[in-house]
Amino acid sequence: MTALTRRKSKLTLQQLLDAARELPPIDQRHLRDELAKMVGLQLVRPTGNPTAIRRGKRLAKAVRAELAKTTTGSLDEAMQSLRGRSWS
Repeated sequence: MTALTRRKSKLTLQQLLDAARELPPIDQRHLRDELAKMVGLQLVRPTGNPTAIRRGKRLAKAVRAELAKTTTGSLDEAMQSLRGRSWS
């Protein structure tokens, strides 16, 4: 029996890649096509370098500040207003 919690678990990059590999081939193609639309997107394994960690925290803070500026209530609404269409 699985106990459900309200706390969302954080996925690692490896877990995300494993989940993508389990998708049917047609869904993998759709995912690949959507990722191809995102110009400049690079998925790389994060380093444990302290400089990289500090840079990541600064970038996360900037993203939070940008989302805080929006007048919408949810992340989905904020992403839709920033991108112009549904992101999920």
